[in-house]
Amino acid sequence: LLGTTSWRIRRVEPGVVRVVDAQGAPPSVPFWLGEAPGRTVELSEEVCALRKAVAERLGSAGPAEATAWLREECGIGQDAAEVITAYLSTALAQLGLLPDMDTIVLERFFDDSGGVQLVGHAPFGARLNRALGLALRKRFCVTFDFELQAAASDDAILLSLGPQHSFPLERVPKFLASRTVEGVVRQAVLTSPMFAARWRWNLNLSLAVLRMRGGKKNPPAIQRMEADDLMAAVFPTLAACQ
Repeated sequence: LLGTTSWRIRRVEPGVVRVVDAQGAPPSVPFWLGEAPGRTVELSEEVCALRKAVAERLGSAGPAEATAWLREECGIGQDAAEVITAYLSTALAQLGLLPDMDTIVLERFFDDSGGVQLVGHAPFGARLNRALGLALRKRFCVTFDFELQAAASDDAILLSLGPQHSFPLERVPKFLASRTVEGVVRQAVLTSPMFAARWRWNLNLSLAVLRMRGGKKNPPAIQRMEADDLMAAVFPTLAACQ
């Protein structure tokens, strides 16, 4: 909210936040999740195994059997078991299946402001999902020539599109391939604001880019220029392919 007008954030760049008119949508309070460690791959595998076991019992015996199994297998109370069963039962009914380590479920919907939201239900943990989100964001940029916002959690990837962007949902799985995804992630990471900040911070620590020069503070703009020059020298091919 700026003044009496609500704005929608479209892109966050180093030192710049690009917004568009939210068309009267009620403003929301922004929040920051920070950089807490994401769920590990091992824990994600256990979560997926639990989901699969509950889904099998929901399909064969019903919610009561799934709840009883959760109480016995996980050692939790009745209320907690019922909440888990209800949550997974609702997800199963809405998605048709529960995502696991071998299955990603894609979902597309329109939000209150008319924007298109693409959700990839992928329980791989935030660390892998962030990389996957960056790679998908890069492929969208190259394929459709427009930037979009991507966010990730332990259980999903969210891509925010504009109302003018339309494409068949079946095309999304073809954007990435196992033989090329590493290169796409490398290209995507170089343009992320967080990487640029960490890159400059490491250069300051290694004294490759000085905070002080000649007894005076080295201006941040000059530090950014020097950091960009070093990035182009270290990653010449990737830095040129934007």
